[in-house]
Amino acid sequence: MSTARFLPKSLQPTDEQLAIQTATANTLVVEANAGAAKTTTLALRIAESWQRGIAPDRMLGLTYTEPAVQALRAALKKLGMPAPVVQRLRIETFEAFCANVLRGLEGPGVLQLESAEALKPQVWEAILGVEEHPGPHRDALQLPARGDHGAVEAFLRESLQLKGTMQLALDEEHEGPMTPERALALDRDYTLLRIYAQYENVVRRGGHPDRPVFRGPFDATYDLARLIHAGEPVEGTPGWPTELRVLVVDEMHDLNQAMFFVLCELLDTNRACYFCGAGDHDQVIHQVAGADVRFMQDELALRTHHRSVTRLPLSASFRFGSALASKAGRFARKRYASASAHETRVRLGHYDDADECVEQVLQAATEWRESEGERRMSEFAVLLRHPHQSVLLENKLLEADLAYATRGFESYLLRPEILLVRGLLAVATDNFASIDSPDTRKRIVEAFVFFCDVRIVADDQPEQSQDRLVQEAVNAVVEDPGILRLFFENQVLKNADPYVRRRLSAAVEAARKAPADTLLQDFLQALDIPALAASVFVEQPRRREALGHVEGLTRLAAGHRSAAAFFQMLNQSELRQQQRKASEHLVLGSIEAAKGLEYDQVLLPWLERGLLPATGAAERDEANLFYVGMTRARRCLTLLAHRERPSPYLAQLK
Repeated sequence: MSTARFLPKSLQPTDEQLAIQTATANTLVVEANAGAAKTTTLALRIAESWQRGIAPDRMLGLTYTEPAVQALRAALKKLGMPAPVVQRLRIETFEAFCANVLRGLEGPGVLQLESAEALKPQVWEAILGVEEHPGPHRDALQLPARGDHGAVEAFLRESLQLKGTMQLALDEEHEGPMTPERALALDRDYTLLRIYAQYENVVRRGGHPDRPVFRGPFDATYDLARLIHAGEPVEGTPGWPTELRVLVVDEMHDLNQAMFFVLCELLDTNRACYFCGAGDHDQVIHQVAGADVRFMQDELALRTHHRSVTRLPLSASFRFGSALASKAGRFARKRYASASAHETRVRLGHYDDADECVEQVLQAATEWRESEGERRMSEFAVLLRHPHQSVLLENKLLEADLAYATRGFESYLLRPEILLVRGLLAVATDNFASIDSPDTRKRIVEAFVFFCDVRIVADDQPEQSQDRLVQEAVNAVVEDPGILRLFFENQVLKNADPYVRRRLSAAVEAARKAPADTLLQDFLQALDIPALAASVFVEQPRRREALGHVEGLTRLAAGHRSAAAFFQMLNQSELRQQQRKASEHLVLGSIEAAKGLEYDQVLLPWLERGLLPATGAAERDEANLFYVGMTRARRCLTLLAHRERPSPYLAQLK
């Protein structure tokens, strides 16, 4: 260890941090506890390298998530590194880095499809391809019936894991077509592997010899890893760094096999590069994508023969005091100290039903506003395991005039199924202009397109693509809200499926005529949201969410005298939210999206069996999610558990 040359402005590094900042080892793995300032310590490592004369364009930072990218940049600025220097640093997610490299190899033009709904047609194309060409093992195939959304959901989940683990690419002993025997040896379903092969080799390639026609989530990392594994040269490709002196990886615990291939290739092609990766093996929450803690352990030394791996700890939490540190240590079964100057209260509350749980959250938020003021509401976070749990909370927050911002999911009022309802209410009341936000107006029109599979008929533009025609129609309605009814009647209704057309017309009529006390019930019964949700959403949890969102909207509508009054209330609430400063919004977020972040007060509600841990979810991921959630708190952690069915994790804190 040498003497530190970079002196941070905002903190006095601990001995552990100084050891990492000044380590001379060329390959360093930092094993950190939550709250132990691993991102700040990685920033110290970067700043020290810069102070010693390494140019910013010779450094690279990689993370698993975009919030971690922003957190690393923020840490560098907070330490006192000049903003123009921070701006020059290349800090990206693995997926963004790989996409940039592939763009240099392939050129532009690869379509990016981000959602399960966007990928659904391609999955069905692959299923039909296998059906048309079943091969010699026809009897072993169990192909799903058309419209089986569960099959698409299962395929995308298994596909993500196949790509993350690179299981098929590493199965080098077997070549040729997939057989039931090979599928059994891989512990995979034969039908699924046949569909996967059709999807990857035919549908996604689209007949193009050099690049795929589209990519879904994580596909860029997988595609680049496959090229590397196949021995294709990437060194010298635009976007691939070849003179790196410093490489840091945050969230190293989330590495999977594909990301690890990319990391090793970076180290192999930049042998003079100093590497520092940091992670916490108790924060692995992406096992479904192949995340494996072994890539933080022995795998790096085994794979990079020219490097000797040095391991250093970050054990003391700066985020929270000893009371929470001791509970986190008991839960994770590891040594956990606190270096915090403040203490952290840990409170346990109980509830009998969802309404009581929400009331306790609302009471805590109100007390925080009264004691801390509206300017510090952003330091109050409610972290949820499931997005649909926000519905009751959002309703109560709106009623209490408590501003909130969502993280990791959108407000349920901006989800497509609710936007469809708002759009139909706008048609029924002929009052689209009262929605002040152009973005919300755009989303509402897009919800019509999404649910109703709108196809624009334009006789004067026969050569124009459907995507372009739809976008032009959406923009026209956004710019001139007065034509929404015409768009609905001339494009949506005329071109919709007959069943959908009847449902939409009946819903609008119900909204115009239903008495106040049954307004939304009559409207939703006419619309038949369950059938619409089943027709468009691929994943079963997403369909359940849609129904939960609509149920929440029904509760919110109670007491409004008409569709117009309810519609106006929604619009006014949205406007009030937008007019408040960001610091005045409490945080309503997913646990996953909170990883790497911290708040003065954190609430974890709905701690009960079946919810956290979630039924059917990977046990290790669920435990790590709870660990991530509880370790976001600085000064106060509140745990709200069901009185009769408490989460088993609570017993592990004692």
